[in-house]
Amino acid sequence: MTTAIQPHAPDASTGDLHLLSILESGLPAELGTADEPATYTVPVVFSRQVGRDERARIEDPATARRLAEQIGATGPPLRLAVSDRRLLVENTNLDQLRDGLAAALAAMLRDLGGELRAASDERAVAADARVVEERRRSDATHAAVSTIRFE
Repeated sequence: MTTAIQPHAPDASTGDLHLLSILESGLPAELGTADEPATYTVPVVFSRQVGRDERARIEDPATARRLAEQIGATGPPLRLAVSDRRLLVENTNLDQLRDGLAAALAAMLRDLGGELRAASDERAVAADARVVEERRRSDATHAAVSTIRFE
């Protein structure tokens, strides 16, 4: 069974990575008992497979530090790890997620999607410029070659 962590899903038309729900079966069995740990790993389901660049940014320790600072987390350092289609939010708890970490994670992924789209757009523009320049160079070479006669 899973529990939603967002009141509504982001616009899936962008293809951006977002979080869908907490995987309840991955939570510690001690939750709600006297033996409940203060922090633990919370598995959260991604909307799709995570790309290489996305994974690198998500798992960068600086990302977890920024999130922890945003929510004022204390205790063991927050850590983010990608495992298949799950985000493992380590050294946290359901209260932290409810009280701001879930929203901070969603915002981080929205920002990440925008940044990666912008970088991709820049690469596409640069590639188009290289194609245009290569075509210009090829046309100029062809024009120069066509003026030469071996008569």
